[in-house]
Order: sequence, then structure tokens, then C-alpha cells
Amino acid sequence: MAILNHFVFSEWELVKSCLSRTITFNEFYLTSHPFTSTLLITSGFMVTTFISCHTGKKNDFTLVDKLWPMLSLSCTLNYTLHGYLNGNVSYRLLLILPFQTFWAYHLAELFARRGGYCSGFEDHRWAKVKAHLNHDQIKLFFFSIFFVSVYQPLMLINNTMPECILWEAGSSSLKFGDYAFLALYVSLIGFEYLCDEYQQDYQVAKASYKRTREITSGYTKLQLERGFCTVGPFAYSRHPAFFAEQLIWVSLYLWGAYVGGTLINWSLIGPLVFVAFVVNSSGFTESISIERYPAYKQYKMQVGFLVPFPGKKWVEPKAE
Repeated sequence: MAILNHFVFSEWELVKSCLSRTITFNEFYLTSHPFTSTLLITSGFMVTTFISCHTGKKNDFTLVDKLWPMLSLSCTLNYTLHGYLNGNVSYRLLLILPFQTFWAYHLAELFARRGGYCSGFEDHRWAKVKAHLNHDQIKLFFFSIFFVSVYQPLMLINNTMPECILWEAGSSSLKFGDYAFLALYVSLIGFEYLCDEYQQDYQVAKASYKRTREITSGYTKLQLERGFCTVGPFAYSRHPAFFAEQLIWVSLYLWGAYVGGTLINWSLIGPLVFVAFVVNSSGFTESISIERYPAYKQYKMQVGFLVPFPGKKWVEPKAE
């Protein structure tokens, strides 16, 4: 605790020195811990998100969804840049950066496919949240502060906390374990991409069937009329992409633990908070799915929630 207090005090002194112009911003950036500048960047995201919630369309919470992939990527870029400017660039972060850039691009492109960057778009879950709060303006105001504008951005930078350990390792020699964790990290990003593509292909086929009544190759009439994806990874997990997303950040934590030499360290808060968030978010999404799709209860009984389990698999009925 004493070390933490000292760290907070010393970083705060640097912030005050920068604000009072005792030191330049460049000096502040180079001498402060990169988590401090990451937190300042995130504060900008927080303010922007809050303003967006209360300008234009009332209680529009979609900006946080649009910025979601960008925030985590900006943290990694900041840690990498900080090491480079101090002459001790992290080789491990350099390995991570291109794949995390792909991950961020994929999430943004997926959101764009759904019309997420078009004017007036709102995720159907936000509408349910507002209804749950009875559209009470006071409740929505505090919700926009604490959950939308503060909690979610902080959760995302917490995910990248293990990168502080990789930053500290700097240009130290890479070992076999580093390459093994990189392979795991990349594989999980690839698996999440695969799951999202299965979901997207299904949604396109379902929308086409509703318009034309024509069945897209690879699907059956029953599958398209059911309303939710049960093919590929979705036959083994109800939320395989969410499961992969959790493991991406857990693998990053384990990589940091390997480099730091301790299995349990302070950056554990990142994956713990994110796993709890995904579990709650997935449960909320399922409550909506049960209302919309009559067959979802049966699917829920047969297939695991996040983790695929032996014997828990969706089996298509033989007769329609």
C-alpha cells in the first residue's frame, strides 16, 4: 500500500507541475508512468462520451460503442510510444500492436456493418436499458455518468494493464514463452473473428430469407426461421465470440504474469472486471433473446453459456 501511495503521490506531483507549467508537456510525458498518460487520454474519452449522451439525441449512449475498439488500441499505442521515446521500446508490445490493430479494425468494421456509424443507430440493448429505468431522466443522467462514461472506459483501459508489465520489460530478450503467448493471443483473435463471421453470415442469410423467402446455401429453412445462429461455434457455445474476447485479455494477463515472474499481480483487476462485465452483459442479451425467439429456451438447455462443455451441443431436429 505504501508503494501505491508513493506512486500516486509522485504521479500527481508531475501532473500538477505540468498544469502549472513548471515542466513542459513533453517532459511530463517522458518522466511520468505511461499509465498516467493513458488515464488522461481515457479521461478525454469519458468527457466526450458524457457530452455525446446529452447533446443532439437525448440519452444517446452509442458513442461508447463506437469508441470501444479505439480506446484499447490507443492504450497499447501509448505504452509503445512511451517506451520508444525513452529509448527502451518494448519488443513484446511491438509484436502485439499489429494484431491488436487488426482486432480493433475488425470490431469497428463489424459495428459499421450493422449500421453503427450511421446517424440515428442505437443498439437494441440500450432501448431495453432505458425501458428498465422507466425512462426516468434522473436515473438516466446518473447512468450516463457512472456506467456509460466512467465505468466502461475504465474497464477497457484496465484490460490493457498487463501491458504495463510488458512495457517495463522493454527491449529485454524474447524467450520461447513470449512466442507461445503471442501465438495464443493471435489464435484467440482469429477465433473471435471466425465466430463474428459465422454470426454475420447468418444474419445476412436470415435477412435475405425474410425479404425473398429464398434459402441461402448452407442453411435450412428451420435454421433461418429460428431467428438466432446455431451453426459452427454457436453449436457449442451460446456466446463463442464473447468467450474468445474474454480469453484474449486473460491471455494478455498471463503473458504479463510470465514476464513479471508472478502469477498473481496488480493487473489482475483488468481481466476480472472484464469477465464479470461480459457475463452480466451476455445474461442481459439472453433475456432479450428469450423474449424474441421461442426456441431460445431449448437452445439454452442444450448449449453451454460461454465455455463449451463436452456433451453440450446443439443438435438440429431431423424433421422440420
